[in-house]
Amino acid sequence: MYAIARCGFAIAVFICAAVLARQSAFGQVLRGEAAYDAAKARDSYIANCSACHQTSGEGLAGVFPPLKGSGVVNKDDAAKHIHIVLDGMQGARAGSVAYTGVMPPFAGTLGDAAIADIINYERTSWGNHGKTVTAAQVAAGRAPPQ
Repeated sequence: MYAIARCGFAIAVFICAAVLARQSAFGQVLRGEAAYDAAKARDSYIANCSACHQTSGEGLAGVFPPLKGSGVVNKDDAAKHIHIVLDGMQGARAGSVAYTGVMPPFAGTLGDAAIADIINYERTSWGNHGKTVTAAQVAAGRAPPQ
């Protein structure tokens, strides 16, 4: 009986520690109302974004803006962040710095869930604190304005 209670206590401690670390016991990151697989999101970011924005999220000076500490990435309303990933961007300005790089649109190459994963990785990495998004929010961002 004591072994069962001890094992149950250990499981409860593990789950509580995971939640406090903002991860579920099953490897998903928890923020706001959305949960996502952090490892899968990181892999998608590396495959699609890191060549320009770097694995550190610091971008390339004067060419590609940093995502680390970005106002767009940390803003509670993720609509602009979603729009940029879906539609791409050219001639970006962050603060007083102009960036010459061209970001391709990902709307035609990535699905809503993959884009949400990438955005969530960016919004929860490198000290960023933006609210996570759902695939439904990305889908709504794809819809033409009415």
